[in-house]
Amino acid sequence: MLKSKKYKLLYKINASLNCSLDDLMKLSDEQTEYINHYLKHSSFLKACPGSGKTEVIGIKSAYEIHKWQPRNAGIAVVTFTISAAKELNNRVRKFGAVSSETFPHFIGTFDSWIHNYILQPFCHYLTGYEGKDGDKSMRLVDVESSAGFLSNYTTNIFKDGQTRPVKVTEYYYDYQNNLHGQDDRIDGFLQSLTVANDIKNLRLNKKKFIKAGFVTYPDVEWLSNILLNKFPILQEKLAQRFPVIIVDECQDLSQGQINILELLRQNGTNLHFIGDLNQSIYEFRKVNPQDIADYIQNTGFVVRQLSNNYRSCQPIVNVTEKIIGNQQVIVGHENQICQQPCVLWQYNEQTFTQLPQMFEDFISANGMDKRNSVILARGKSTIANLRTQKDKYSYSKPELLAIAFHSWNKPERNTEDINSALFYLGRALCLLAFGGQGDSRNQYCPDDYEHVEWRLLLKGILERSHILYPYTENDQAITWTKWIPKLKAFLQPIWAELTGKTIEWADVVQKLKSPGGMKDIAVKETCSQAGVKNSFRTTTIHSVKGETLNAVLLVSHPNKQSRGGHFSHWFMEGNYDPEHIRFAYVAMSRPKYALIVATPKLKNAELAKLQALGFVPQP
Repeated sequence: MLKSKKYKLLYKINASLNCSLDDLMKLSDEQTEYINHYLKHSSFLKACPGSGKTEVIGIKSAYEIHKWQPRNAGIAVVTFTISAAKELNNRVRKFGAVSSETFPHFIGTFDSWIHNYILQPFCHYLTGYEGKDGDKSMRLVDVESSAGFLSNYTTNIFKDGQTRPVKVTEYYYDYQNNLHGQDDRIDGFLQSLTVANDIKNLRLNKKKFIKAGFVTYPDVEWLSNILLNKFPILQEKLAQRFPVIIVDECQDLSQGQINILELLRQNGTNLHFIGDLNQSIYEFRKVNPQDIADYIQNTGFVVRQLSNNYRSCQPIVNVTEKIIGNQQVIVGHENQICQQPCVLWQYNEQTFTQLPQMFEDFISANGMDKRNSVILARGKSTIANLRTQKDKYSYSKPELLAIAFHSWNKPERNTEDINSALFYLGRALCLLAFGGQGDSRNQYCPDDYEHVEWRLLLKGILERSHILYPYTENDQAITWTKWIPKLKAFLQPIWAELTGKTIEWADVVQKLKSPGGMKDIAVKETCSQAGVKNSFRTTTIHSVKGETLNAVLLVSHPNKQSRGGHFSHWFMEGNYDPEHIRFAYVAMSRPKYALIVATPKLKNAELAKLQALGFVPQP
């Protein structure tokens, strides 16, 4: 772009906005061209990581809102998380100097836009929901809810000699009325159904649930599509109400959401998508970036791009673009402060728990702030093993027992392990049997026991606990769900041996459940956390999407059983899963200064592949 043209455009934009000309002059040619893009030409802005797209959307939206003239029609600016919507709102107000009232425009999440303008105003016409006290709003139910009233809508399906209850929140219908389960397990079960009456009853219970005024988030898309197709006047009126819709993070659009937008586009709405299709990591929500790419191409969107990465230094940019197979030149603008920004570490069973300390040493040696540095992994078990051991007072009762038995039965037991076993078992037994009334200085000895007598009881229980250890079944790590029944069977006869005023076994057994959110996690994972010293935020790749970090330690799962979590899943070779590649891309494109990948011990060929990407091995 000629400088004269750019300056002319920026002067025009500056006249409308609440920002200095000096700040606008820092915009790249690509950013300036997009801000000036004509709204009546639907477009796709292909934005690389760290491209400053949020700033560009904020300026673009503020600029267009300032010029807007219709009083009863407006621009909808939508994204997919509350935090992202809040940030966009702040940017628009900052640049446009607008008040808290943005009418007739809308800035928020896609879900809230659907709720406010499609579902809540019109759904009762479709469902026949009579409402309560004149309020016909649908009430959202979380798919994880276990509320008692949901049993009224459960479908009991007899298959393979047993009855399987299917909760109404466990399944949904897509915009084409196809049946899906909320996860792979239930989806596989539902797809295997062949009895027409079972399939019919699932649909009847879903309709009954909705007619009573309840919906889940997936139900919302289904109902909104039905509404718009059954009442074409709604398509027309909604397109008139929002002649322009700007979609941030468009890679997160589901096919059902695309269909809603397409119905409006056919009625005159101009669509503007912004995002990076390579950062689509929501396949579990039936989000397929290829569907979005096909839609953009088939509808003739004007394609623009942002190819300057203001987040990462060039070596990190080079690695991330190689991972995804991108041939486009992306320029990294961040300063390189590490001699080797892209580093490869290899670990074994002994050194795995040392990774957080190694990361801390690396950050300190390179003068970075560890508060904005993160350890990432794909898979709960890898993350659990890297997180700091819980405070001994925050473990659940089953966890206390598992750690006690592990400490006592481990092959290389020392004095510290023996003391830990007595402490954890004493605490667990005191909490379960004596309501927590015990002497914490003496293994939580209850008042009805002498200290020596209590320790001998604990020792006897620990010596019998070998039947529960190690925490495996058929040579596979046993999960909490499968271990808890074994634990109950082990503890029940012990209750008859206890003296004094104890809590009844029937009441105790109700308290022995899998720790929260860990029912499918291996029991041994809780025990293996011992010895890990980790002061870093340690989390999933999903949770840092959109963030800018100083340094990232991306830890590979030790084996290939983790879907997308093993380093071998990050190569475009063989029968690879594109989403696994995108996971690696999202993780590796977060840091500014340092990207470290930690893998199990590598073969020479594997090492060569990672070196070819740009990683430098370190001891």
